[in-house]
Parts: sequence; C-alpha cells; structure tokens
Amino acid sequence: MELKQITENTYYIPGPTNLGLFVLDREVILIDSGNDESAGRKVYRLLEEKGWRLRKIINTHSNADHIGGNAYLQKKTDCDILATTLEAVYITEPYLEPFLLWGAFPFKALRNKFLQAQPSKVTHLINTEGIIEDTPLEAYPLEGHFLQMIGVKTPDGVFFIADSLFSSDIINKYSLTVKSNIEKALETYSFLEKCSAQFFVPAHAQPTTDIGDLIRVNKEQIEKINKKIMHYCTIPSSRERILQLLVMDYKLQLSSVQYVLTHITVSAHLSYLSDRQMIKPLFEEGKMLWISTG
Repeated sequence: MELKQITENTYYIPGPTNLGLFVLDREVILIDSGNDESAGRKVYRLLEEKGWRLRKIINTHSNADHIGGNAYLQKKTDCDILATTLEAVYITEPYLEPFLLWGAFPFKALRNKFLQAQPSKVTHLINTEGIIEDTPLEAYPLEGHFLQMIGVKTPDGVFFIADSLFSSDIINKYSLTVKSNIEKALETYSFLEKCSAQFFVPAHAQPTTDIGDLIRVNKEQIEKINKKIMHYCTIPSSRERILQLLVMDYKLQLSSVQYVLTHITVSAHLSYLSDRQMIKPLFEEGKMLWISTG
C-alpha cells in the first residue's frame, strides 16, 4: 500500500478505491477505508509506520468497497466513524445493501464482501453539507450513485469526490456504472462543473486538477443509455428485457453481483425517463412493460 502526498496535509492511498488522509499534528482523518479487512490492516500498518494516530473515518457512502476496512480499524484504534444519516444505517447494518439490490433477503452469492462489509459503529451523524463537526473538513452532497453520498474537501483544497465520476476505463469496461438516481447524478455533474479545488480525487479514477473531461464522459454515457432504452421501448419491453438488451449491446459478462448492480442502474434510468413522460408502464399478461410515449 503506497501513500502519496498531494498537498502539505493531504494524502491519498491509490487502489481499487482511492482513500484520503488529512493529517494534522500526527492525527489522521481517513476518508473511506477500502474494500475489506485486508485493506484495513494495510492502512493500520501504514499509520503505525508513520507514527500517526487514526482519529476519525469519514465514509462518503456505505458501499462495501468504501467501508470494508471500518470494522478492523475501529477495533484496533477505537476511532470515530462519521457518515450521513441514510448511509449510517447501511454501515451499521451492511446486509441491507444486498437486500436493497436484490429486493428481498439476498441469496448466498450476494452475501459476500463485494456487497456486504463487516458491520461497524457510526459514532457521529453528519450533515450532507457544511463543515464536518470537530474537523476542518467540509462535506458536499454528491447524490446519484447511492443514497446520500457526500464528497469531502480539505482546507488545503483537495476534494475527494467519491463515486460521483468514473474513469473512461471503467465506463468502457462496465458501461452501466452504478446509479440509483439519474436526476441527482446529473445535478451532481452540474454542481461539479462549478466547483473549484486544487485537486480532485475520485474514488475510481486518477487524481486530477481538471475534472471537465470526466464530467463529459460520464454525462455522455447517461445520455447514450437513455437513448438505447428509448429505442428498446418502441415496442413494449420489460425491465428484464431492457437489461438483457443492454448487456448484449455492450457485450457485458454478468455474475450475480454484476446483475444486481446493472439491475438497479436500469431501474434508475427507467424512473428518470418515466418521470419525464418519455416512457410509461403498461401491464400485459402478468408482466410490467415499458413503452415509449413518442
């Protein structure tokens, strides 16, 4: 595990999920904790080597790859864990994530570390916007990916923007990057276009001083998927059929985990298009179908 310094007090740890560290007087505020106990162990070992004390973990949201190190680090250091109200529920009761994605008690293949982290105790609830209590860090709402996701900005100008934007490589690989609310995702892109920071650190892309291109490719992908769904819905199509057509068009390989992540994203697009009266539901022979209104 490698520690990279960005500014005087702010660092990040590159990995499958980029983690942030704000260090002041040898005390650390960690922004997200990685995808599992192994990540937590590596963070702990790194802090021990530096002679730093972990004071708080701020979780940008409750997906397992962002909270997976929480339980180990909290056990070893008795650190505080901070999260927004909705995300805190899923951090405390992480079985709820696969439950939400599947829509019922999840079968065994979904009850794994990729969707269900070990539970940890959220000690402080934080607002989605404003200075985070007892820290010099500031929270910003970045909804769209998950329930109540936030970004965290340090006083020396580094903005950790969580899963609000994905790299071109990830978009090319998965095509349907996870969204729970398309309208909120687009609002987040508009907000980020106006944001200023010395550095932006997405969780799944390289740190950069300019996120303009990232915003563009993420926004374009939403538009492409909306257009594909509108095309599929020129004839009545079920959600399952729409998902199948997208998977075939993008030549995706599905697993149980990838299926439920794709499913929630397709559902988010259907909600977005329906709310704009571009498609509407109809019911035939015990099936819910979607048809274009144009």
